[in-house]
Amino acid sequence: MGKEKKILAFDLYGTILDLSSVSQEMRRKQLEYTWLLTIMGRYVDFDEITKLAIRYTLGEDKMEEELNKWRNLRAHQDSIYLKDISTIADIYILSNGTTKTIEELLKLNGLLSYFKGIFSAEKVKEYKPSPKVYKYFLEAVKGEAYLVSSNPFDVIGAKNSGMKGIYVNRGNMPFDPLGYEPDVVVKDFKELYEWLQR
Repeated sequence: MGKEKKILAFDLYGTILDLSSVSQEMRRKQLEYTWLLTIMGRYVDFDEITKLAIRYTLGEDKMEEELNKWRNLRAHQDSIYLKDISTIADIYILSNGTTKTIEELLKLNGLLSYFKGIFSAEKVKEYKPSPKVYKYFLEAVKGEAYLVSSNPFDVIGAKNSGMKGIYVNRGNMPFDPLGYEPDVVVKDFKELYEWLQR
């Protein structure tokens, strides 16, 4: 009898999709807005937050150019391993993005068919690292689950909410010292696939 499949929830932005083509200042402001709104108990959808962050950091005249980059993000090269990973684990998306945009980006990169489902923060009207986002996923899948993310704040949020955490550390960066350590650290999805096979 084979071992039980692991449940993996993948973050999208930065983890699967390469953000090197977009303004890093805009990305920081985008995340800042998600945290600020969640703390204040307000919700604005992620597509709108992205526009606000572009407007603030780059100005209205750069809006279409930067939105075009954001809507056409390409997956990291190691995302080819998601096909293999999907054969030995149940994989899902758990993202701040809107369901519609997530689907469009996964389709654009030929990855949509590998995922068993998409879970968006829009359903709980709060953003990661709010515990509500991770608990929404845990309640749906009913089992031990790992968050896979290249964003340390995301792994910390998952660990704080009862999930296990896999940190994808492509850039060999230190992990934030907040008392939550990832359960697994891999340098890319190839290494993740190898870990799953053990």
